[in-house]
Amino acid sequence: MAVAGNAEWRRRAELTSLLQACRSRMARPVPHGANSGLRQEDAADLAGLSVRRYASFERGEIMSPLPEMVESVAAALHMTAAERSVLHVLATGHDPPLLPVPPDGERAETSPVFLELLARQDPSPAIITDETGTVIARNEAMSAWVGAWLDQEPSGQQNLVLYLFSADCEALMPDVHAVRRAAIARLRYQYARNITSDRFASLVARLQETGPEARELWDRHEVAIPSQEYRVRVHHPVSGVVAADDAILQISAWNWMHVIVFPDGILPPGR
Repeated sequence: MAVAGNAEWRRRAELTSLLQACRSRMARPVPHGANSGLRQEDAADLAGLSVRRYASFERGEIMSPLPEMVESVAAALHMTAAERSVLHVLATGHDPPLLPVPPDGERAETSPVFLELLARQDPSPAIITDETGTVIARNEAMSAWVGAWLDQEPSGQQNLVLYLFSADCEALMPDVHAVRRAAIARLRYQYARNITSDRFASLVARLQETGPEARELWDRHEVAIPSQEYRVRVHHPVSGVVAADDAILQISAWNWMHVIVFPDGILPPGR
């Protein structure tokens, strides 16, 4: 997988970080002092590779490795499905079972059909984002709910992941720290699949500037495949803590629609 400049550095750094994180959580075959985690020698042995070849792979120096080699490393390190997916993308540039990585360039305008569908979700808050979580469009219910925070950022920089690390969101969500952790794991998955994207690199830099919690979560190197539905709890001004569902529909290769569905008889905050 050949990419240029900063993108190649990011690819190698992400690959190395992923493999080191997976090694560190596994116990050594033979305990060695107070240190924990597999050494490169241990991982190489489990994967059936020479130490030199495994070390080169972990540094991202092997261009276009065979899928079988990538799978042997993933199996040796007991990777999750999400970790296996991003390992293939980082090592080979593609992951056949999943959608291709969209280009980091000009995007087509969101179809008027989907904009109309977005508007018709009212009174449920609904929003369309790209793969970075950057807001493309939102309906009136979403604007009434979290628009005040989003509007502080210029168009094109309003981002739902960054919103999670705001004081506004912390006051709204009783489980905000768990929500942040899950969101960072999903972002890490998308980041690895779009490692050549300067847009993702810029977002990660902005995210880490929000404070130590975001930096610590990013350094955990947890990876999760985004789901189609999440349960969220919010402080409702009338009904107290209310559980709602975030339903997610992929409407193009790089656009997603989120619809927040509240229980019957409960309007979202701001409505």
